[in-house]
Amino acid sequence: MRRLCRSTGLTGTGLAVALGSIVLLAAGAFGGYPTLGGLGATGVAVVLVAAILVRMPARVRVTRTVAPHRVTVGDQVTGWLEVVNAGRLRTGRFEAVDGLTALGGRPASGPATSAVDATPAGRTASARRRRDRDDHGGGLRIVVPPLSPGGTTRLSYPVPTADRGVLRLGPVRLHRRDPLRLALRTQTLAAPDQVWVRPRAHPVRPLPIGPVLDFEGRLTDRVLRGSMAFAALREYRPGDDPRQIHWRSTARAGELIVQDRVDTTEPSAAVLLDTRATVLDRELFEEAVELTASVVVSTSRSGQAVDLAVLGEDVAELARLGARGPLDRLAAASRTDDGDPTELLAMVARAPAGGGLVVVSGADPALAPALTGQTRRFGGIVLVQLVGDGSAQPAAGAPDGPVPPRPAVGVPQPAGTSVSVQGGLVVIRADRARTAATAYSSLAGGRR
Repeated sequence: MRRLCRSTGLTGTGLAVALGSIVLLAAGAFGGYPTLGGLGATGVAVVLVAAILVRMPARVRVTRTVAPHRVTVGDQVTGWLEVVNAGRLRTGRFEAVDGLTALGGRPASGPATSAVDATPAGRTASARRRRDRDDHGGGLRIVVPPLSPGGTTRLSYPVPTADRGVLRLGPVRLHRRDPLRLALRTQTLAAPDQVWVRPRAHPVRPLPIGPVLDFEGRLTDRVLRGSMAFAALREYRPGDDPRQIHWRSTARAGELIVQDRVDTTEPSAAVLLDTRATVLDRELFEEAVELTASVVVSTSRSGQAVDLAVLGEDVAELARLGARGPLDRLAAASRTDDGDPTELLAMVARAPAGGGLVVVSGADPALAPALTGQTRRFGGIVLVQLVGDGSAQPAAGAPDGPVPPRPAVGVPQPAGTSVSVQGGLVVIRADRARTAATAYSSLAGGRR
């Protein structure tokens, strides 16, 4: 790890001792109190000796690794610090603090520090977490034992993953203090790393969304080759079906030309996540993210193409962070302050037509009427509203009122959940992602 900087200073205790000693020294010199002057001189000398001790060079190499880098909320992530004493002198006991910052998603709510008691060199330390305070910022604190010249120790510590988000680890700071904890020397090491804590995905049944019929449409990377819909002519490749050779084009081009045929009836779905803070508080937003992840994962596993859209998403920032796939995008999702649904409705208008549309939002009574005008563009629209009042009853003024889920008529809904139809739009109202997932599954003909 490349060293960035070193800094030496006094701790809060050291600064208090230094100021008090100076006052005593001045009182003894100008007031004629030799005893006070002697105490002040002793205090100043102790502080100077402490500063000299921590400034003594300690050649230490530190390497930090983390695994895995992508997990679901609550899964275990472990960090390892390998500390090597490259000097000729024995090191004292010091601390390494691994910085922890939430770059996206929900801020990390773990303890300010996590301490690790080290074992003898060459072994892996067992982690024991306790509440503590770091004088130089929050992070994960690892206590490093004394190392003999050439000695090595490998320390492990848990990384908190209780909350969804993108966690940035580092830089690692080495703190060396004197025995009286009057002076502190900090060495900062450049080793940033990143952990993606993805939302939970509850088991749901994918909806039977209608096919997208586009026999003369544009060829995309998602369509399946080999069906009867003609897409384009191209050069023959080894392994192509000889029956697809286009002989007229072959005669004109002087080389084998084949017809590229694709499956244009592949069903697709668009999933939109509303991030407005005016309709989703912090807890309900986490439930909305979990439900969105559940729909995306179940639809993808069923072989259907999924287009995920997140309101207010910063595409450039996601690319800079190295996001991979929809679950990373949901890990970085955060609430927006804009309360106007105009941009959300614009995202609905831009969604691919012909397939299914799932909108995950909060208690916005104006959203359902606005979506009913889009029902002809999609094979089906489902609006899931996460509400916090616990009643989850259909919004007042719903044209058709509450109805049993279709096509599984008579399937009971869990408590705190309701399903209604408003102008051809299916509206699910629930207070939790899990109960909303159950109601969503019932629309596909059963429960999970």
